[in-house]
Amino acid sequence: MPAEHHVDNNAKLIITSWEGEAVDIDFINAIKKYQEEIQSNPNYIGYNEVVNFSKVTNIKLTPQGLKSIGRIASNTDKKNTKLALIVNSNLAYSLARMYQGYRYFFKKASKEVRVFKRKNEAFDWVQN
Repeated sequence: MPAEHHVDNNAKLIITSWEGEAVDIDFINAIKKYQEEIQSNPNYIGYNEVVNFSKVTNIKLTPQGLKSIGRIASNTDKKNTKLALIVNSNLAYSLARMYQGYRYFFKKASKEVRVFKRKNEAFDWVQN
């Protein structure tokens, strides 16, 4: 599942768009790569994030996979930052909410996470 990243320095925002099939291992590998290549960049400390999943065509995520993704992602959380997840279906919404819950199981989790079905609402929330 390919991910494309865009950094908006004026808005202090990292925008990721995902396409294709959603599979646990693809998410895990993409999160690790994202943490190494983008999120660890000191120029982006304090940036909020939007991840747009509206072009996901098939979902093959498991609860255990979502929990692993939440653990890995929470390792690089920065306080006072936000993550907006944009989804396009009820199933994707339910899985994203499950992911949101799993993130808070881990000690390092400090990023505020919300799930949206409307792109404009996600951007409004993350930028305010």
